[in-house]
Amino acid sequence: MKVLIISNYFYPVNKIGALRINAFAKYFHLAGHSVTVLTEGEKDECVQWGGCQVHYVKDPVMTDAYLWRSISERKRWLPRRIAASLLRRVFLDEKRIWQVKAFKKARELFRQNVFDVVLSSFFPLAPHLIAMKLRNSGFRFYWIADMRDEMSKSPFISSNYAMRLKLHERKIVCRADLVTSVSKPILDDFRSLGCHDGFLEVRNGYDYEEVHDVNFQTCFTMAYTGSFYGSIKPDNWFKAFSELISEGMLPPDSVIKIVGNYSNLNVPQSILANVVLLKPVPHEEALRISIMETDVLVMVHPLGRKGVYSGKLFDYLATNKPILALCDTDDVIAELLKYTGAGFVACESDIGDIKRAIIKCYLLWKNKEVLPRNWDRISQNSRRSQTQILIDYLSAQNILM
Repeated sequence: MKVLIISNYFYPVNKIGALRINAFAKYFHLAGHSVTVLTEGEKDECVQWGGCQVHYVKDPVMTDAYLWRSISERKRWLPRRIAASLLRRVFLDEKRIWQVKAFKKARELFRQNVFDVVLSSFFPLAPHLIAMKLRNSGFRFYWIADMRDEMSKSPFISSNYAMRLKLHERKIVCRADLVTSVSKPILDDFRSLGCHDGFLEVRNGYDYEEVHDVNFQTCFTMAYTGSFYGSIKPDNWFKAFSELISEGMLPPDSVIKIVGNYSNLNVPQSILANVVLLKPVPHEEALRISIMETDVLVMVHPLGRKGVYSGKLFDYLATNKPILALCDTDDVIAELLKYTGAGFVACESDIGDIKRAIIKCYLLWKNKEVLPRNWDRISQNSRRSQTQILIDYLSAQNILM
């Protein structure tokens, strides 16, 4: 079976969205299928990656490396970023020019090969629009629209943008043969469009060997990997931490490590010496820090946005370090931690609740105890297992032969 994956994010991009697509390509290939990837790169080239043929198409407006250099240097109003912003306003997608180039390459690939399956990913919008245009051009294939998170219901876009985006959303969901996303609540929103019954939950996951050995730091250390953005902020975590230190409930040399954050943080004066800010690192190094240099792994997910696990939750899951999730205690994150026994949950807006959860983590460190996990249930959330859910579904539909 020949599979074409279309995504702006793929190796070597250091993002959760790229890791998801990497896994699809890797495990489809290991299952015996021919995989071609059409993605965005720093130059136009074709390379081999893990047994897959990867076609990189450069965005003439702004490459990913240029964007992240601009962000890290706090340079917002640069000509290329302004051009991308204008494209987003006009076409709902800053990758519009890339989309035109990538569609030409996709059409060329189809004329060289007959792909049985096309998997397109969101965000941005371009990959889905390329797949739809291939359909409109007469090419026949089974189309998987991988939404990952929300589309028009994303909390990070304006109401006007969401209204315009919903027109595309309905077309994509109704024309795709299968719609995938990371959780049932998000899939239910797509299913409400009432087009068909082809919906499948395929979560993000971890892609490393489960860690059963445990090391403890000399100072009690909590860590967060990734950037804070939008309404995702560490303010309540910082406040709870500072209060526990001032009350003598935590040792004064306790540490918080923030790995790879780009945004400005409001760190209370009383814990400035306790908060260590580390620059962005490759994913493998972030995992090493999580496993070797921390005692507790923290994730923050504000109330009001249902059905979002956050990719870092799965990155944390098999480290054998307790997870402290500041989130909605009635949503999917809490359900997963309860199911796997991998950590503690506290209401993100409740300082007292956060303090109680931190103390539970601290006592584990103090007593050199390991939180018992259900490893069989954890293994269900590896990227291999999650990709297998999709492979099994396609096989049952007689798509993958």
